[in-house]
Amino acid sequence: MVVGAGVRPDTMLAQRAGIEVGDGGVVCDAKLRTSAEGIYAAGDCCSYDSVVHGRRIHVEHWDVSMQQGMHAAGNMLGADADYDVVPYFFSDLADWASLEYVGPAEDWDEAPIWRGDRDGGEFSVWYLKDGKVAGALSVERSEDLAEARRLLADRVDVSGAREKIADPDSDLSEIS
Repeated sequence: MVVGAGVRPDTMLAQRAGIEVGDGGVVCDAKLRTSAEGIYAAGDCCSYDSVVHGRRIHVEHWDVSMQQGMHAAGNMLGADADYDVVPYFFSDLADWASLEYVGPAEDWDEAPIWRGDRDGGEFSVWYLKDGKVAGALSVERSEDLAEARRLLADRVDVSGAREKIADPDSDLSEIS
């Protein structure tokens, strides 16, 4: 096992070993396999084909690194499963705000949906692409993220549910 921490992925070891490397780090497939037989990558150095997003992504956060590490280990032991965990990350800003995010939404094609009380500092912002959730940011509304994660992972078309999402008192579990 190699553990590295830094500002950007150091891919020198992978490059010297002849493993394919791209802009986002070590290039991996959906199972987190690299271009070298029997070698997997996870964490900040991993740029992988996301079955959830339908594109290559690279996320640098300790929770993603932990999830990918466990998944890669399972695949090394024979699981042979696609990595389908929706990326999650957070940041606490002193004692006045907790930001959480699921996604990542590289882009979106509709105006973001706001849910909650912006002025009161408890809200979530939902980003949609092609009628589906691409990402969601929460400020002090963690409960919204579980539903955003579910809708994103299940690729649910929420085009007809914009008003329900925007209503801070609505039950999002009814959207399917």
